[in-house]
Amino acid sequence: MRRSDAVARSYRAALARLVRGEGRHADHAGRVVRISPASVAREAGRSRNPLYTTHRDILDEIEAAAGGPTPATDLAARIAELESDLADLRAAARRHAEEKRLLASENLTLLHRARTAEDRLAGSLRRMPDAPAAIPITPQR
Repeated sequence: MRRSDAVARSYRAALARLVRGEGRHADHAGRVVRISPASVAREAGRSRNPLYTTHRDILDEIEAAAGGPTPATDLAARIAELESDLADLRAAARRHAEEKRLLASENLTLLHRARTAEDRLAGSLRRMPDAPAAIPITPQR
């Protein structure tokens, strides 16, 4: 096996780990890293120079991986989606609170009108000469 094949394999393995979000290098461990030639070389424990001089095909793979979906871009998109959903839910909660307040106000107005109408009806029935005296009318509360 040639040395350049082993070097290429180490760069490709490092690239694959970074794409999966499983970097092992101390600078990469436990966090999502932007994929670049420098980060791949750092993850592989090698210099960037061979990437530019003898492994141009791996540079193309790095460029493709940097533009494709990664755990970092997937996570960022998911966070943006959830923040948008949260903003929508908060707006809906404010709208529902206002609707509830308006409905409570309307309910109080209707209750007041109903009690007033019942009081007027009871007053008119008492003033009528042929009103039955045995049936008292009391407002419903």
